[in-house]
Amino acid sequence: MCSFSLWFVLGLIVIVGSHVAQAQDSPADYVNAHNKARSAVDSFIKIPNIVWDNEVAAYAQNYANQRKDCKPIPSNGGGRYGKNIAVSTGYISGTQAVKGWADEKPHFDNYLNKCFDGECHHFTQVVWSGSLRLGCGKVKFLLICYVGCCSIECRRFLFGFARYLFVYLLELFLSFDFVLSVVGLIFIVGSHVAQAKDSPANYVKAHNKARSAVDSFIKIPKIVWDKKIAAYAQNYANQRKDCKPIPSDSGGRYGENIAVSTGHISGRKAVKLWADEKPHFDNYLNKCFDGECHHFTQVVWSGSLRLGCGKVKCNNGGTFVTCNYYPPGNIPGQLPYQ
Repeated sequence: MCSFSLWFVLGLIVIVGSHVAQAQDSPADYVNAHNKARSAVDSFIKIPNIVWDNEVAAYAQNYANQRKDCKPIPSNGGGRYGKNIAVSTGYISGTQAVKGWADEKPHFDNYLNKCFDGECHHFTQVVWSGSLRLGCGKVKFLLICYVGCCSIECRRFLFGFARYLFVYLLELFLSFDFVLSVVGLIFIVGSHVAQAKDSPANYVKAHNKARSAVDSFIKIPKIVWDKKIAAYAQNYANQRKDCKPIPSDSGGRYGENIAVSTGHISGRKAVKLWADEKPHFDNYLNKCFDGECHHFTQVVWSGSLRLGCGKVKCNNGGTFVTCNYYPPGNIPGQLPYQ
């Protein structure tokens, strides 16, 4: 299970269940991963490099030591620090956690300063131009990164003067009716996209996109929607309005992937998160390395030919997404592509 949660914003939890060799994360690992994301924002936007801060790191490690229960509960920093949290039931490296946060980039609209079709606030904290110092802590299997802001002023905008100039010009011309109409339309569309209902085609296309992208020499059959499996998945999702990432008990009949979010997450986004584990799977050794990969292997399992998914809004405002597969994948000793 990987969970990426920001203490005052939405987060994401994905069930994982692998144990691989653990490497020690160095400050440079965290810093380099953050600065890689910051430098990749835009060729015209220069975000300062973030640096390691031992005081911030001590705070992060102290809180991580208190969270050996692996509950993604925010600390009470009194607003002094920004924070990103990742939780896993298996090994997760610092670099992998930061990449998971940074991979929310496609869901952030810089012009509207809002997320769409998924969560983005971990990404915005990673690249926040006013956050200049970083410290991270980790216990098995919970990882926390804190960042310090230069001042309260830097909370007003994300990408420095360029963003400030845009907001200023928008406010300057907002009184014109045609501008107001356009802005209103954009916000309405953005809101609709973020909360759009997932169709069976959304899940199926996302799975088949991942299956077709495995290798040009490997032809994996397309997966199809199954209403019976979907009914099973939705029935279990309805029982998980507590948003607890607990697997169902199908008696081995179905394979299963689960994603839980403390905010909105689309079915397509959940499938993409599972598929994005691809780099951690070694096909020759048939094992994961440097992270979790079993959601990916279930998504592309060539013997899994039918699919059904369910989704529910949790009591805490989050989202529970589950997909079931028949025949089930991730069979010990078998390759996903055979």
